[in-house]
Amino acid sequence: KQWYQRRVRVREDLQCNDFQWYLDNIYPELHIPQTTLVTVSQEGWCLDSMGGGDTPVGLYKCHGSGGNQNWKVDSANKKVQQNDDCLTVAETGLLLLDCQTGNMNQQFELNTEFHSLYNSYHNVCITITNPRNRAVGVGDCKAQQWDIKEV
Repeated sequence: KQWYQRRVRVREDLQCNDFQWYLDNIYPELHIPQTTLVTVSQEGWCLDSMGGGDTPVGLYKCHGSGGNQNWKVDSANKKVQQNDDCLTVAETGLLLLDCQTGNMNQQFELNTEFHSLYNSYHNVCITITNPRNRAVGVGDCKAQQWDIKEV
């Protein structure tokens, strides 16, 4: 504990600035992600990457173990991700594809009014397109509400 008190005293004696000062004045171009980890579910079924790749995103029984059912929402960049892949609007539904700057098909954000993930470019929200196949795509934002919980 003494070593810590000595360090604090040295910092005070030298009139050091805090880290926020450094970020604001020395490195203002640094992008600090504003991310939230969430699960997106409806009646016990969770939005699931189904392993990613070329497989469309779908619904799988919520298991609470994270992994394929945890989604990182980056509100600053309007991206919903798993690892380096982003939720992407495609003709075949929703896919997880490599994140690309400026790709409007990947522009998603949390929408508390609609209780959904919203793509403002297409003005659509995630939607269950085929309950029998547990297929997920995009559609009218008023059609369905999702339970979005922080992990």
